[in-house]
Amino acid sequence: MTLPVLLVMLHGDDPRMDLLYFWAAVLLALTPVLIFGGIGVWVARMIWKEQRGARNAERGTEGPA
Repeated sequence: MTLPVLLVMLHGDDPRMDLLYFWAAVLLALTPVLIFGGIGVWVARMIWKEQRGARNAERGTEGPA
């Protein structure tokens, strides 16, 4: 019980540490969003490109002549 009280008394509020913790939390939250979002965009572009190629092949306009 006294240890947490002593730690608070010794360290107190440190705005720089609060800012560091804030940016660490933001980075921790955004990392998987950016990774999985990037993979999702990459897969969506591959699917779109494949479907567009199949449509062009049906019409006989695939690639340069």
